[in-house]
Amino acid sequence: MGARLPAAVRVASFVLAAALLLLGLRALAGWMVESHLRHEAERELHVLQAGEPLWRWRLRQPRDLVAGRAFGNASVAADGTGLKVTSRDGQPFELGLPVLQPMDLAHWPLLHLDLRGSKAGSLYLIVQPHAREPSCMADAGGIPVGDTATQVFDLRKLDWRHGDASPCAMPATVAYLFRLRAQLPAGGTLELRDAALVAERPVPLPGSAPTVDLSAGREIDLREQLTVAPTMPAVPLVWLPREGSVENWLGLRDRLRDRWPAALIVSAGSTPVATAHEAAPAWLAWSICAAYLLVLLYTARRDTHPAWDALAVAAGPLWLVAGLQWGLRASPPAVAAFIGALAWAGWKETRRRPAAWRWIGGKPKDWLAPLALLPVAAIVVAMFGHGYAAPEWRHAFLYVAWAGLQQWLMLAVVLRRLEHWPGGTALPILGTATLFALLHSPNGALMQLCFLAELGWAWCFLRSRRLLPVALAHAGCALLVESGLTGGLLRSLEVSARFFL
Repeated sequence: MGARLPAAVRVASFVLAAALLLLGLRALAGWMVESHLRHEAERELHVLQAGEPLWRWRLRQPRDLVAGRAFGNASVAADGTGLKVTSRDGQPFELGLPVLQPMDLAHWPLLHLDLRGSKAGSLYLIVQPHAREPSCMADAGGIPVGDTATQVFDLRKLDWRHGDASPCAMPATVAYLFRLRAQLPAGGTLELRDAALVAERPVPLPGSAPTVDLSAGREIDLREQLTVAPTMPAVPLVWLPREGSVENWLGLRDRLRDRWPAALIVSAGSTPVATAHEAAPAWLAWSICAAYLLVLLYTARRDTHPAWDALAVAAGPLWLVAGLQWGLRASPPAVAAFIGALAWAGWKETRRRPAAWRWIGGKPKDWLAPLALLPVAAIVVAMFGHGYAAPEWRHAFLYVAWAGLQQWLMLAVVLRRLEHWPGGTALPILGTATLFALLHSPNGALMQLCFLAELGWAWCFLRSRRLLPVALAHAGCALLVESGLTGGLLRSLEVSARFFL
């Protein structure tokens, strides 16, 4: 056997490896966000060049509406190629069209609606630019009875009013709320298929319009350049600063969209090329899922190498999160793979009796060591946060359960199998912390915080083999960060494709 390295050398090597992994996580998050922005710009440019609406709602299932239901006493059901909304009592009800990003009503002022009613009724439009601004409502006339027809409403010509009936100028952009308010006799139905915002005339595309170059700008310069919004074309090409975090890039993207909702926003020097970026066929994703589940099934009753087991069980969660399969709706094949990985891990753990770890018990230091990160998180929030907002108790309770599930998977399942790697505990700790960080992709700052926290919690678990203290420390730190850092140092605690919203 070779001579064991001195302790100082081993510690220095561990710190260096951790620092390099932190830099790698930051670079990975930046690459994922840059790729997302480029794909988003290329898709948008393809839609514009094809003359299709930028903002379109295809209404096929109740889930295509905000909250998946009508606001009021009306039922919503899928009806072949559209939705059927039935009034129960003849009172007004509202249908929310999801607003995923700001919409430019100034340059796309024509609202196309495919709808018809079984009985004569009235229709109103409600818009609200931002959450803290008042809403405006306009009478759109009667609901057509008979065959489904595309109704065109010029939003500029409607009489917009506030809730108190005072005049309201039509908002140039809407980033918060867009609703239809309908009223039909009791038992009357409204059939709704599609809605879209359409430009009155072709909109100039990048190439015929100026480019907004923010790539070398400082914050003060950015504020100055953003004030030129009213004179800019509808679809400018905007280059983001070369330096900065993913949180800053997405924050600047959101500010730019408030000015120019249709802006093509990319990293410095990049020029988007119109591309459809069609999703992979469903059969391919299900085939990958089936192959993965078969691998898990094959290894479930066999004694395979623990390190390979760790990689196998991690693949499902990584596909769901780091594969950006979790957006407004999670990809069913990726969810199936995630559930399969949890089932496989549970089955494997039931066969390891007696277990080499416990949920509770141990000495006081087994609790104090992992919980020592709580004051550290409180200090970070005090230094970089914006004050505390106490979480709702149900949310806190559920987060403890969610943290317990995560740490069970990371420590009891993955870390204990990575211990079979040669070279002591350093590689298993680094590997577990890296995997835990990747399961928070592409949220760059959160990935780095999770990596550092899991380094400490993995070390604590290897010393005590007690899981509940780590789960409580995880939940407590996450709730502190959520209450005081989100919206500031952290964009949010969202992961996967939800982080881009």
